[in-house]
Amino acid sequence: MKLALNCRTHDGKNETWVYDNVTNEIFDGQGNPVDLTKDERLRAYAMLREQKGQAGFSNSKSKDLWDLRIQLGLKCNMSCKYCAQSDRENERWVSSPKDVPAFIERLKASGIRVHGVIELWGGEPFVYWKTLQKLVPALRELYPEVRFAIITNGTLIDEEKIAFCEAYGISLTFSHDGPGYHLRGADPLDDPAMVDMWRLAFSKLHCSINCVLSPANTDVDAIADFFKAKLGSIHLNFEGIMTHVGVQDSELMFTAEQMLTLQKNIFKALTREGWDKFPALTGESDRLLKALVKRTKLSPNAVKCMMNREDNAAINLKGDFLSCHDHCTEEGCVGTIEAPEAVDISKHFKPWSVREKCKKCLVLTLCRGACPQIEGLARTLTCKNEFGYHFAVFQAVFWLLFGLSLESFVPLEDPHD
Repeated sequence: MKLALNCRTHDGKNETWVYDNVTNEIFDGQGNPVDLTKDERLRAYAMLREQKGQAGFSNSKSKDLWDLRIQLGLKCNMSCKYCAQSDRENERWVSSPKDVPAFIERLKASGIRVHGVIELWGGEPFVYWKTLQKLVPALRELYPEVRFAIITNGTLIDEEKIAFCEAYGISLTFSHDGPGYHLRGADPLDDPAMVDMWRLAFSKLHCSINCVLSPANTDVDAIADFFKAKLGSIHLNFEGIMTHVGVQDSELMFTAEQMLTLQKNIFKALTREGWDKFPALTGESDRLLKALVKRTKLSPNAVKCMMNREDNAAINLKGDFLSCHDHCTEEGCVGTIEAPEAVDISKHFKPWSVREKCKKCLVLTLCRGACPQIEGLARTLTCKNEFGYHFAVFQAVFWLLFGLSLESFVPLEDPHD
């Protein structure tokens, strides 16, 4: 849909530009199309070539996978208020070491090939420590070249587990929300012994931090400073802004003031010199810039998580394909590993192109409709957060490109209907 962008120049004059949120075309205040390939600052983006043979969006799966996510079960040693799995109490199926041999045999027989990464998911994956000790060596033998990755809350990490990860080439992503951690519970990094253990992991393994932006985490510089003081120079990633899957606590909802503070801090971080401090914000900005420069049309089937790509898949140790790694039982089952071509995720995924609010949204290219499986109040609250976060990124990129302050937007006619 075309959107009228209400902008203000550096000397206070009003200008109205037009942006198409599907084709990523921009028209200036005189109605002229803007060709960003002619901007010398964007030469690197203009020279980018689309990857040939890249997997597309599909309701089924391929036997050639880039990303395979193995769901061990949703059991966790913590009960974080805003966990994306917090509404899945009925899905507490737990895998065990006894499940591994049959799973590996089915995986071998399926002919599924993995070329990129195998992610091991919980719950908390290290709750399944005995299962991991049996599963990982078998997977490594089957897939010797791929990367292995685990996202962990880090509270169960010890020297034995670090040595195990080092031996099998497993990277760790620690889920920690910096100075806003108190919304989840007691901070493990308040324990000096745990700080030492995390530092050991960072020194021996490929590690990073995943941080959620929440009402208690609106200062991105303070977040970076927190981790530098605790862990030294580390790779800090923002998982994104808080979603509201099963979460409606008032303290977890952004006030208008908190959201504005976050937006100002994101804008400041992106418009000062250097983008290296916040890789997640850099990634969002890069993706938007590439789309604007290449005028890339957004697929009607695009979703935020990319789990409807034929080369991305989630499975459990029963050999079921799952709609998402945040599910582990029959409710999320969409097929079996013996027949990836018969998988059907269409009943679980509702893309942006069938959502009226998404069609009219300025940040569609960045958000891509948020989680395609959430509805109702959870979607309403999540949408509000996703828009606030991505609007700040869009404002910063627009200001850097054109020196214009983007203040508001109004939907125009939709040429794509």
